[in-house]
Amino acid sequence: MKIHHNSTTDRIGVQAVGEQFERAGYIFREQPISDYGIDAQIEFVEGKTVTGKLIALQIKTGISWFQESKSQGFIFRGDSEHLEYWIKHSLPVLIILHNPETRISYWQAIKSENVIPTGQGWKIMVPENQRINPGMDVDLKRLVNKLTTHKDYTIFHVKDLSHRLAKRYSLRVILNKEHTQSEIIDLIKSLTIKAIDYKYYRNQITQKYWHNKPAHVVWLFIYPSAEDESNNNFICQTEWFSENIPLGGEPSSIGGEEISNRIKVKWNYSYLTWSQVNDKNTINKEDFVKQVLELTNEICDLLSDAESILGKYDEKEYDFETLLNILSEDYEKATEIYYKGTDIGLSPYECKRVDQEFQTMIAHAHNVYIFLGEYGVNNNRTEENFIWNVRSQLNYFKESNAKFRLAVKEIQ
Repeated sequence: MKIHHNSTTDRIGVQAVGEQFERAGYIFREQPISDYGIDAQIEFVEGKTVTGKLIALQIKTGISWFQESKSQGFIFRGDSEHLEYWIKHSLPVLIILHNPETRISYWQAIKSENVIPTGQGWKIMVPENQRINPGMDVDLKRLVNKLTTHKDYTIFHVKDLSHRLAKRYSLRVILNKEHTQSEIIDLIKSLTIKAIDYKYYRNQITQKYWHNKPAHVVWLFIYPSAEDESNNNFICQTEWFSENIPLGGEPSSIGGEEISNRIKVKWNYSYLTWSQVNDKNTINKEDFVKQVLELTNEICDLLSDAESILGKYDEKEYDFETLLNILSEDYEKATEIYYKGTDIGLSPYECKRVDQEFQTMIAHAHNVYIFLGEYGVNNNRTEENFIWNVRSQLNYFKESNAKFRLAVKEIQ
């Protein structure tokens, strides 16, 4: 019986590739010889511990596999049967091209995004710089640890902005992974079409008026991350206006480029700049919580005195002029605390709700004294109106302070 040259070449290639993976720190296991399209498996090792994380290999050996080369690497062509098998395989699959003359092996992951249909089959680029060596460790770990998300995006917030002339929706969308520009455009088209048929209504009045009718206007705001959304730093905003929108119901256009029938996209060229600014000015959780609690304690002491003064006014111990004079002494302190609170810096994402409740709380606290400053002096308020404002803002402060304390407790 003659030994087939191809069989010998393949065996030499499998052994050479196995040695290269072993030297790079992986466990290499050759599969029983078969035509099923998987020649071997590798397993990750961390320290001296095997991980059970496996990658399947299809190894192709010989100069013939390198005949179709490009500047970036080498073209591998295959048939649909093998591709379907590899794509549906329970393990990630690598195609390995081994050059027996140079003893260099090149690899590429068999993934849908790497495959290019050719009509008669498919092809894939095996990059010249992707070689079997320790430098590929991060690439393969990302491949084996990759988790499939349920969706490429999350609709963070839907807002019904309809009125009597037009049914309108605004969506804030957070991307769940990195997207190319082409993928973002495809996503915009898909989401806009879905939003046109939305049946969410902000109240019974809009539901009764626009029930089962398609939207006339859809706006999208696309954010690459949850942090970007919390800082309102979108990568792009979009608009779609129906050709059937009633006269007078069409809002002002944001402009931008038209990517599909009546869908326009306006890219935010300041996105990266603002991302860097936001990152630079975001303080850590420890410092943020410490500062807001210190300022809250100061403002609580101040408003406790204000409530006591108001109580004495109610009991006729103080007249209105005395109340004004005493509260006026605390106006500068209240204003100082307010401005300190608004100048802390950007809160970390985890603390966004705390920050929102804190800002609401110190605004109500400052509003207790607001008519004692320049604005109040220039607007003659009646005694009744002034007292009503102090009493109302004290009540609002107590409510917002309770929400703030609850938000703080949730992150501690």
